[in-house]
Amino acid sequence: MDELVIALVAAVFGLAGTVLGAVVAARATKAGAEKNAETVRRQVEDQATAEHSHWLRQQRLNAYEGFLEAWDECLRLTQASSDARNGDLASVDLLREAAGRMAERARRIALLGPPEVTQAAEDLAETMQQDVDASAEFMQATEVGFSAMGESPVDVAAVQAATEDFESRGQQLQDLLTGVSESRETVDGHPLLAEYLESADRYGAASQAAVRDLQANSNQLSELVDQASALVHLLTHNQAARELSREQFTVAARKALGTRPLPEK
Repeated sequence: MDELVIALVAAVFGLAGTVLGAVVAARATKAGAEKNAETVRRQVEDQATAEHSHWLRQQRLNAYEGFLEAWDECLRLTQASSDARNGDLASVDLLREAAGRMAERARRIALLGPPEVTQAAEDLAETMQQDVDASAEFMQATEVGFSAMGESPVDVAAVQAATEDFESRGQQLQDLLTGVSESRETVDGHPLLAEYLESADRYGAASQAAVRDLQANSNQLSELVDQASALVHLLTHNQAARELSREQFTVAARKALGTRPLPEK
């Protein structure tokens, strides 16, 4: 009987040991599987992050290059207009289109970042657009001004003819008065007096008309000079601002392309 009990107890302990060993083995297997799964997950995440970083860097590079191409086009058009010294609304329209492409590509950069590059690109595009708008406004004002001056040209020929006629009549009248003084005759009713007065009226009218036209043209020119001065001031200020923004853009772009983007959380 005792031997049977002992055998039974031994069997129970043996079974318990087997079960315990199985549990421990199962837990160890589960822990190993979880560890392997975590390792695989991290590898997948790292690979995805690396691929995303490479994709983002390439997208940024393309956007930055496209923006600089539009910027260089604006500079080329500006320089061409300056060298030819024949700026007109047509050349301003071409520059406006190029500035529009700059603004469009700056918006593309805003989607890709980082903020430092976005801000510099937006500043460059904004000052270029200001230059275009101000130049177009000045061109339109110039056309209107010259058109107005063309409507009120100074009639130099009329003034010259009236002046010569008045001087001629005056000389004739002086000769007449000299002769009358010597002969002691009267000039009352002499037709030359009426002709002289008519000539004086024509001379006065032509002179007054010329003065009015000159004054009107002078005012128009004065307004154009003021607008030109304001335009030069704006262009000079924006050029200095763009030099700073271009440097900031270059530094920020190099940093963005050379630094691995942080993974999104």
